[in-house]
Amino acid sequence: MARLTALAVLLVLAAPSAQAVSPNPAARLADALDRYRAVAQAGGWPTIPEVGPLVYPGGTDATQVPLLRRRLQAEGALGAAAPTGDTLDPALAAALAATQARLGLAADGILGPNTRVALNVSAAERARRIAQAVERLPALDLPTSGRFVLVNLPEYRVRGFENGREVITMKTVVGADADGWRTPTFRDEIEYLVFRPYWNVPTSIAINELVPKGAAELAAEGYELVRSFSPDAEVHPMTPENLQRLVDGHLLIRQGAGPHNALGLLKIMFPNANNIYLHDTPAKGYFARDERALSHGCVRLEQPAAMGAWLLGWDEAEVRAAMESGTQSQVDLATRVPVVIAYLPAWADDDGAVWFGRDPYGLLG
Repeated sequence: MARLTALAVLLVLAAPSAQAVSPNPAARLADALDRYRAVAQAGGWPTIPEVGPLVYPGGTDATQVPLLRRRLQAEGALGAAAPTGDTLDPALAAALAATQARLGLAADGILGPNTRVALNVSAAERARRIAQAVERLPALDLPTSGRFVLVNLPEYRVRGFENGREVITMKTVVGADADGWRTPTFRDEIEYLVFRPYWNVPTSIAINELVPKGAAELAAEGYELVRSFSPDAEVHPMTPENLQRLVDGHLLIRQGAGPHNALGLLKIMFPNANNIYLHDTPAKGYFARDERALSHGCVRLEQPAAMGAWLLGWDEAEVRAAMESGTQSQVDLATRVPVVIAYLPAWADDDGAVWFGRDPYGLLG
């Protein structure tokens, strides 16, 4: 029998077997750990020079593209039968885009500096992150039946599951790495959705960020001064004098419903002592960033209507209609859905492919 090349050995080690992928996330991560450790022990994968021109789909580069091809093949992201050469051909560009998504990068199929840096993280380091996830996962006690939502902070990603299978996923924005703003890890149950919500502003944000804007700007942005956060609370005039009453603790401030509201047009509630929830946002541009620890602590959703439709069992068009109506409304879930906010450095999906997170709060070492 002909001797296998080193690359062929890496392909056998790295590629998940479609027949062997487990429905159990712990088993998938354990299998991935074995594969990545084997790749590391076999010599790892090639690195790509971190300084070089951008290579776009259809472009050529005699140095970078062959190395990229070998790098993706070594991780099992590109088949051995894929075209060869120094052109970023469609198959290679698609494999690169899928890998970029798994590494938390813009999935544009362009070989650029951020992508090169991420691809050059060693197989041993990737295995170390998977090992950390294997160690952390059991404590989450994820449901094995029914529906649940998993927010994974290092990935800036949320997933919805039904009977152990992933059925919906999207990007998130999570709490910034600052005192009082980090999104905590905990477990709760989603109870209801609010369409066209008010934003009831926490006191610290109100005093430190809103009051300095002044009464005129706050009024233009739809903020209201009230004594309580009840929907029918009396609204007090937005004046400098009343802003001082806010500072003194005699008034509260909220932002009225609408597309410019900081919560967007939908919030998904699991009442908790942390005052954390999932919500829409008018700041859609943040989802194009690779680093998305940017909020005051709540979790912003890239596709809130899709998540709302899945939770409620509605058509997405129905959810959008409720979001765009002029009326605030609350819809309770027929059955509460568990939500787990976790800090896992890696996740193996239903196909066994590994998605790697970052370490926004410096907790992983």
